[in-house]
Amino acid sequence: MPVQISLRPPRGTKDKLPDETFIMREVCEKLRSVFELYGYGEVETPAFENLEVLVAKAGEEVVEQIYTFKDKAGRDLGLRFELTTPIARIVASRLEMPKPLRFYYIQPVWRYEEPQRGRLREFWQAGVELIGVSGPEGDAEVIAVAHHAIRHTGLEQFNLRISHRVIVEDILISSGIPREKLQEAFRILDKLDKRGRDYVVSELSKLGASEASVDRSLEKLLTSGLDIEVSTPTGIESLKYLRSLIEILEDAYNIKVSVDFGIVRGLGYYTGPVFEVKTPLGGEIGSIAGGGRYDDLISSLGGPRIPATGMAIGVERLIEALASEGKTPQAPSPFDAVVIPVGQSLEVLKYAIKIAEMIRNKGSIRSIVEYETGSLSKALEKASKKGATFAIIVGEKEVKLKKANVRNLKRWSETTVDFDEIVNFVALQ
Repeated sequence: MPVQISLRPPRGTKDKLPDETFIMREVCEKLRSVFELYGYGEVETPAFENLEVLVAKAGEEVVEQIYTFKDKAGRDLGLRFELTTPIARIVASRLEMPKPLRFYYIQPVWRYEEPQRGRLREFWQAGVELIGVSGPEGDAEVIAVAHHAIRHTGLEQFNLRISHRVIVEDILISSGIPREKLQEAFRILDKLDKRGRDYVVSELSKLGASEASVDRSLEKLLTSGLDIEVSTPTGIESLKYLRSLIEILEDAYNIKVSVDFGIVRGLGYYTGPVFEVKTPLGGEIGSIAGGGRYDDLISSLGGPRIPATGMAIGVERLIEALASEGKTPQAPSPFDAVVIPVGQSLEVLKYAIKIAEMIRNKGSIRSIVEYETGSLSKALEKASKKGATFAIIVGEKEVKLKKANVRNLKRWSETTVDFDEIVNFVALQ
């Protein structure tokens, strides 16, 4: 009995056909151009890492989402779930590189989580990491790169929300949540947009604070903005830092931001300012980018303490946001010219292939040979629907005379052209 094979891709993954791949490439190239404009250089890391590297500062929830496996030598490995940690590993292992470092990446990542709109198990991230700058100017640069890169793709409706983890820590601790449970509290608070306020208050109160106290603290976080009151020296210093960061963004980069202390980011390695880029789409898909400062990540991997900040853009989410605004890049016709051999003669077929090769050697005119030529009218209709500009028709007569009939499918005009003049004729039309 034959084995039943599923022809669907694994759950949470997606095949991309030529039109979708074109859109992905166009969007990524626009992001790339902005990254490089700011002086960032591209890095690539392995798809899988030693598991101990990935779990070092990921946070409990993300650790559960890592695709893990053992290789044939019994080593524990995992597919990368983001690119910041692998880049931190590179920096920790190559301390001789002069700082600051400006790296960017455009690569796929994997997370085992429930697939839904805007959330696949295999998806692409495009981001930057700025390593070796400790002040708000570093955070501002990374946020500016995110803002300008997204704007360069054509997206118009989005806003930038900024927060600071230390300030949120100060408020959560004052509500009665123990310091040792802060990472768990951050994971709960990170679900505010998805699960709502009642859920967050209920879950935070399970960590040791009363619901009333948590509700007051949450109200303070969500409504106070830069007027928020903090009581600890670190909280006061962090608020001052955040004010400077916003001033640089608004005065130097001309980027408007909103203060939203409900944003903490779910990953465990963030240590300071964090931000997200939101769209009107709402829910999980509404957040298309995010990042923040992670000054302790490199040292957690065995290197010295090096200040760092970075961001990542979810490419598929960005494309969905572009589609909602009607800004998705339109894929062009896959070819400019089609050579149609009429009849079953091998000589005619070879002549058609020679013409197509001659046109391709021009370097800028894409051409194909139409092998299924049962009906010339159907072949012409097919080429026209594909968006081709030219149909070059050849038969035994054209082979003998060393000519071809070139039909302009846009103007629907036809000209007989000498073999040696076909390339120039097509190129000049």
